[in-house]
Amino acid sequence: MGRTVAEMSFKEDVFAKVITYITIAVLLGAMLVEAFVIYTERSEKKDLETRLTSTQETVGSLSQLNVSLQKENQELQEFKNNWENLVIVADDEVCQALREDLYARPELIPQEAIEDSFAPDKEELSEGGKADDTSLEELLEEADFVFPSPDEKEWFLPLNLGNKPSVEYLFYARAVDAERDRYIDLLYEVPVRGEDEKPLTDEDGEIIWKCMAYDAGLGWQIVAEKEE
Repeated sequence: MGRTVAEMSFKEDVFAKVITYITIAVLLGAMLVEAFVIYTERSEKKDLETRLTSTQETVGSLSQLNVSLQKENQELQEFKNNWENLVIVADDEVCQALREDLYARPELIPQEAIEDSFAPDKEELSEGGKADDTSLEELLEEADFVFPSPDEKEWFLPLNLGNKPSVEYLFYARAVDAERDRYIDLLYEVPVRGEDEKPLTDEDGEIIWKCMAYDAGLGWQIVAEKEE
């Protein structure tokens, strides 16, 4: 009888321990699930905060870009308005008359500008040991720079025509050597009379043109004053 009671007591003790272990396992499982849920929620919250920060930075960048684009658009509009005014002035009768006058006078292209246009050829001659005065003179004789037709208005543009009062007009012009496929950009000054702002003429009745600077491929160069 005593053995039976002892056996029952042992079985009850084992059963109680099993129940305890199961209960602990269930509780641990519940805690793990809850911990996983909390971790997931925190990860999602952190991810949302990161996305929100990124979105705010993107909005800030887009706002700055919008301000920059508005400023550039305003500058482009101002440039467009100025260019339209320049085109209108380029069609002016005075401008066209000066364009026709310069077209007929290629001798107004400075000799030093023509010589500078041969810089690449001079370099080739120097490398080949042929850079003597005779060779250079032969090159210069081949030069045939002229001003394009007066109908091609883009080669001759006023820079200050229309500004009143004026003591001189400034013009951008381009001379072209079609045979050698080269060109020279030039800046001319035309003095004018104060009362009617008509171009001044020399003793032969020709309009006075003064080349201020040129670019023959070596950058802009100032034309030296000629001693009289």
